[in-house]
Amino acid sequence: MRSGLVGGVASLVVVAASCTDLPNEPTTPGAPRTVSVSPVAMQGGNGKTSLELVEDDYSGGALDKQNANVYREAALSDPTQLPAKYRSSVIGKDATYSLVQMARDWSSLSKSTQDQILDLRAKGLGDLSQTVETPHFVLHYTTTGNHAVPALDANRNGIPDFIDVAAQSWEVVWQREVVQLGYPAPLGTPAQKFHAYYKDLSTYYGATYSTNVTLQATSPVPLGTASGYIVVENDFADGFPPNDVDVTGLEPVRRGALEVTQAHEFMHAIQFNINVQQSGWLMESHATWAEDAVYDDVNDWHWYINAFLATPDLPLFSRYLYGAAFFQNWLSETYGVDIQRRIWLAARTNTMADAIRLTAFGGTFDPLKAFAAAEYTLGISDFTTDAPSVIPLPRKVVTATHDAFPVSVTVGPSTKKVSNDAPWAFGGANFIEFVPAGSGTLTLTFDGADGFAWRALVVATPKNGGSPTTYTVALNGSSAGSIAINGFGTKWSKVTLVPSIVGTDGAAVTYSYGATVN
Repeated sequence: MRSGLVGGVASLVVVAASCTDLPNEPTTPGAPRTVSVSPVAMQGGNGKTSLELVEDDYSGGALDKQNANVYREAALSDPTQLPAKYRSSVIGKDATYSLVQMARDWSSLSKSTQDQILDLRAKGLGDLSQTVETPHFVLHYTTTGNHAVPALDANRNGIPDFIDVAAQSWEVVWQREVVQLGYPAPLGTPAQKFHAYYKDLSTYYGATYSTNVTLQATSPVPLGTASGYIVVENDFADGFPPNDVDVTGLEPVRRGALEVTQAHEFMHAIQFNINVQQSGWLMESHATWAEDAVYDDVNDWHWYINAFLATPDLPLFSRYLYGAAFFQNWLSETYGVDIQRRIWLAARTNTMADAIRLTAFGGTFDPLKAFAAAEYTLGISDFTTDAPSVIPLPRKVVTATHDAFPVSVTVGPSTKKVSNDAPWAFGGANFIEFVPAGSGTLTLTFDGADGFAWRALVVATPKNGGSPTTYTVALNGSSAGSIAINGFGTKWSKVTLVPSIVGTDGAAVTYSYGATVN
């Protein structure tokens, strides 16, 4: 994503000290659960993280609330305390939404469960006896034991370079997210400095713990705020992938991974001061977007796009929440970078879907048809104008490819609501490619099941390179229409039909299409 350069970062005030302060336990007045997606749902397609395994069993009824919350904390603070079935070496982006749910559950947990969680948490945090302060932050770390940060101190200032980078990064993040983008500072700041802790999270980049959760309203949507603190992985050394700053993944100080983690987690702390009761999908897709909004050159978030693009036919808000930063980047590039902040402010009194519909789309979901085309073309600046990345280009899922004509196909309904079938809810789309064997005029027809808000676009790919051109298929009241594309095989190397649904959900939606060349 294109973003302005961060400037005017305050000079660091570095103070080394001894500190044994630990954050308080979460408090909540029994806020209602408003979970719409698993907090680590569809984890990248490369296996499941420990937290995903826990959340799956909890939502499926195989775990009770007491054990689920103990395992949530153990996944971060001491994975050896997890039952074998929940232990995983899969790297997880973030653990924040599991912790938000823990905070919501806190008042309903038994005293023994609460004590067990706090004991697990203290095992790591209590070892972090060294601190560095900046104008807005206090960093807690150690140079000894299992939670030690990398020892390299190239400038010989007595502070590990990892912590020097972290301290500088925190002020860059504050300047970008609070000063330049205009988000409200986390609850309690800047009157008090925000605390960040560096410990071995094993398989997670970071997590933001919510504390002092308050429920301010339950209607029209649950609304509440929380203070918080952040825990960041102490070295990103084992299994964390490379990015466009840490190009090998073996650098002694993983600057890129560290910087985007801090940008991501701090946005969570900001969200907590807007509405900590909002959906996990909105929290995580937006926080992942913030990585690119602060550090456009790192691109660690590209690793999560494939899991999002793998299911274009599914409802938008059911798709992989970290990879959904692709949607968030498309929003900010289409409607301006402030659209994200405005959506979050609207999310104080609206559902996630309504906050997006009312703030970005003017009260309709019709613009999602353009997003469907952008998915197919990878139509955001990360892939159209930015420099090439060490991270492989995302893969697109094509529903069908035709190179013999005529074509007449009926696409069956997704009766089981699974991926790679006909779209069945708003934001769902298919991509049907037509490749010329000769040349002529390609005529495409489309007919969607009645009663649904169908849209159909055509993406024409130039034969001699350049940007694709998008055309709209005019549909009648029965969701049927056609379009003729001249230059098929001479001007265009490929033409792609992109049907999508931008309104009513449906469990069994079908459509048909045809193609002729004359």
